[in-house]
Amino acid sequence: MKQTIPRIVVLGAQGAGKGTQAGRLMHRLHIPHISTGDILRDNVARKTALGKKIDRIINAGKMIPDHMTNAVMRDRLRDKDCAQGWIVDGYPRSIEQAVPFHRFGQPNIVLELHFRDKDAIRRLSGRRVCPHGHIYHVRHSKPKKRGRCDHDGLPLKQRDDDTPTAIRKRLHIFHERTEPVIAW
Repeated sequence: MKQTIPRIVVLGAQGAGKGTQAGRLMHRLHIPHISTGDILRDNVARKTALGKKIDRIINAGKMIPDHMTNAVMRDRLRDKDCAQGWIVDGYPRSIEQAVPFHRFGQPNIVLELHFRDKDAIRRLSGRRVCPHGHIYHVRHSKPKKRGRCDHDGLPLKQRDDDTPTAIRKRLHIFHERTEPVIAW
């Protein structure tokens, strides 16, 4: 019997737990968890040519163009570690991303996580991260030493997009652009 290679997409509003669930699946299935946001933030942090473009776009308060996000994802899914499957979270976010993704990624499993906006605001506004990506929450997953990462002692910060105002803006975009992808 031929086994299907899992090509999984996890969709849902910000704060719904896409990354958490994708991480659990990654450990269980031994396939990479690919987060578009992580890839883009990594490029910005490393100050790559792409990262510099992304940084300018974000600082101008604009969305990353679909063609740029599609190219990043197409390249990432070609990496050797994706040959036996993958889990994507945070992509596609629009029909303009979903149509080409369906051609080059050919997902065969889609998971949708439901979450209320008020719960997303509460969850995300309490999130704190260290520069190395370790994640905490001011109520649910506190570090041992307030404001410091348990792993490396670095100071924890609130991401710019985790303020209530920014979260509401992101949720509006989700409802407007990503919910049609779920229906599609």
